[in-house]
Amino acid sequence: MKRLIIPCVVGACLLISCNGKKAQEQQEQTDSTVSHQNIIPSILPHGSIVYVEIDSLMENYLMTIDLMGEFEEKANRLQTDLANRERRFQDNVRDFQNRAERRLETMTRLQEMEQQLSNERDNLMRLSESYQMEMAEEQGVMQRQIIQAIMDFLNEYNHDKRYQFILANSFGGNILYADPSLNITAPVLEGLNAKYRTERR
Repeated sequence: MKRLIIPCVVGACLLISCNGKKAQEQQEQTDSTVSHQNIIPSILPHGSIVYVEIDSLMENYLMTIDLMGEFEEKANRLQTDLANRERRFQDNVRDFQNRAERRLETMTRLQEMEQQLSNERDNLMRLSESYQMEMAEEQGVMQRQIIQAIMDFLNEYNHDKRYQFILANSFGGNILYADPSLNITAPVLEGLNAKYRTERR
């Protein structure tokens, strides 16, 4: 029987790298009382158009790291459950084959057993698809939660309307070039994590 597995449906922008974990450790050591008012770069004129590296921002955002941990834990739990069910099914298949080869059951009983195995196989396939859909939906919700949290923070961060636009730059995105001096990823990440640590307590 074809092996049933749950693919890890995680968007590329949410992958947690070793650098992300190191960033978490470094962020935990910073002063969590830092406010978004005092980390806005003062060298940019009022009304500037700035940007954040959204991939880096999301990867190193503590909320992303926490939610990804929960997501992966559930994915592993469902994968284990499915693997155990498949193992039991394979045991039943081997038992059926053994009984059929040794003629230990009547033809009628073998037909009943074969039908039961067919139903069990179909149930496993449906369960695998259900688990995949469930994790895909949770991934989408998680991404929206993170993006919403970032947007809410940026609204507070730009409370004085200092910036006219705050763009999201990403590899292969619409922004092909941006002046590095307009990159506010670092202060935004610092403020995001400081706020998240405060709310998490």
